[in-house]
Amino acid sequence: MISEQEAAVGTQTATVDEQHPTETAQKTAEGTNPDLESLLAALENERISALAYFYWQQRGCPTGSPDEDWFRAEREIREGK
Repeated sequence: MISEQEAAVGTQTATVDEQHPTETAQKTAEGTNPDLESLLAALENERISALAYFYWQQRGCPTGSPDEDWFRAEREIREGK
């Protein structure tokens, strides 16, 4: 059983968290939101994939190493081109 003081502290904490839900959700041990980072990484990967596919098509859809297109797309997206 919790005391009245502990209950009051819990209520105050909830109130502070409710006032700033975004800030609270974004904070982890490292100070970042792992869900947001995962989403951004997935979006970047999707962009790289689409661009690599475009480059592969531009080269005539050759069989063999798709690495050339992937690494080119990855480099260009990460450099902001």
